[in-house]
Amino acid sequence: MKINTWATCLLMACFAAPAFADNVLCQQKMAGLEQQIEQAKAAGNGHRVRGLERAVANVKAHCTDEDLIADKKEDIADQQEDIAEILEDIAEKRSEGRTDKVNKLERKLQQEQDKLQRLQEELKGME
Repeated sequence: MKINTWATCLLMACFAAPAFADNVLCQQKMAGLEQQIEQAKAAGNGHRVRGLERAVANVKAHCTDEDLIADKKEDIADQQEDIAEILEDIAEKRSEGRTDKVNKLERKLQQEQDKLQRLQEELKGME
């Protein structure tokens, strides 16, 4: 019985491999996950290994480059919303004369803008 299950899994993997081979970004994501698995194994973190192995299975089953690009675009849109909210907060605190809060928010704004720039660069690398 176990041999039949193993053979079925192998056969399914063979059929899925050509479709997965076309998804370069998914292959890169898989390589990153496998590297994290090795690090988790070296650290003796079995719980993380199991979680990463589930992530690998999900990538193999569902990943497409188009989905990864769409996810990155969604991350960029979310980041832009966060920046807009910070800018509103800065305007509000300025009108209240709260320079201490304005300075803190401006530092946070810079961090968020840096994050946005990294996301945009990652998207350019994907496309």
